[in-house]
Amino acid sequence: MTMSGPLDPRAYELLASEGLSPDPFNPTQHRSCELVERYAVDTALDLCGRLGVLDLLHAPLTAADLCAARGFLPSFTRPLRWLLERLATAGVLTRAGTGYRLAGPPPRPALAALREDALAMDPSYAPAYDLLDAAASLYPGVARGEVQAERTLFLRARLWLSYFDNANGYYALSNRVAARAAASRLDARGGRVLEVGAGLGSATQALLGELRSRGALAQVTGYRVTEPALFFRRRLARTLEESWPGIPFSFDGLDINQPWSTQGVERDGYELVWGVNVFHLARRLDDALLEARAALAPGGWLVVGEGLRPGAGVPVGAELPFQLLDSFHDVVLDPDTRPTAGFLTAELWTDALRRTRFDDIALVPDVIALRERYPGFLAAAVCGRRPTR
Repeated sequence: MTMSGPLDPRAYELLASEGLSPDPFNPTQHRSCELVERYAVDTALDLCGRLGVLDLLHAPLTAADLCAARGFLPSFTRPLRWLLERLATAGVLTRAGTGYRLAGPPPRPALAALREDALAMDPSYAPAYDLLDAAASLYPGVARGEVQAERTLFLRARLWLSYFDNANGYYALSNRVAARAAASRLDARGGRVLEVGAGLGSATQALLGELRSRGALAQVTGYRVTEPALFFRRRLARTLEESWPGIPFSFDGLDINQPWSTQGVERDGYELVWGVNVFHLARRLDDALLEARAALAPGGWLVVGEGLRPGAGVPVGAELPFQLLDSFHDVVLDPDTRPTAGFLTAELWTDALRRTRFDDIALVPDVIALRERYPGFLAAAVCGRRPTR
């Protein structure tokens, strides 16, 4: 989770009551994530300086105005608007209608010092900083039409291998929270598992580790691991079969935006359908949730591991690299149900599960209750059960 200032101790009390503190939520983790967020703010500040837009913000201008003034591609308006909004949220800029202006003399970015402090506290967070740095290096070239970000970023396989790994303390937090929620629900009944968008298998590893700690591995009667990217799927299949002999795995691709039954996913076939940081990429979220519901056996559980946006439209640092990717924004928006691409608020998630007829909807941890003590970005699991009839 990311935030500013000390965390209200009552937040830890609530997390502890849900079995989530001191592991994984604790003061060291809180401070480490806070530093990632501060680093993202300073990266946005540094980029706006290098792009030459801060010099123009003594009077209110929109992102489109700035792109035109600096000769940037019109398509760069979207990531530039995100940078400006992030700086406005941090108090560096003020909003003036649809435009932005400097709130005062801008502070100097302190990227090197922040990174040094962060890695001294927890060196496992290095991949989070590496990804922010790699994405930031592309922004100027993307603005001028010299770089195709989607291709350039995804060619950096080692970067993604390090980032989507449980050795990365920043990303592992989402896996651990979601795995704990999923394991507690599967533990009660056992059965078949369908994982959506498994990537490199870090969430799979987290769930199996959690089930092993509960003595419940034998209750997994089938584990279907889906990942549309062939490179990722081959790698995770090799890794998982070596790490977890005896687990009845199967591996294939699944495009969550197409009917699942035509891709070999059996209806009423799974006791658990789950995925970490994948459902927010669904082009039509309700359609993907309905497909997941159809795949569940009556009484089965959907567990969606996600970062939850603290408020409607509030930018968070984890989004900075993905603002350059068309795939991140290729979603159908609705002002009431899905106002922005990327992360959703807790309320938007629970409303979506209600619309798609799930029961026993729960947030793990209870983010809405936590917001009274901590109004920030939080890794959480959204859970819902398919009704038994």
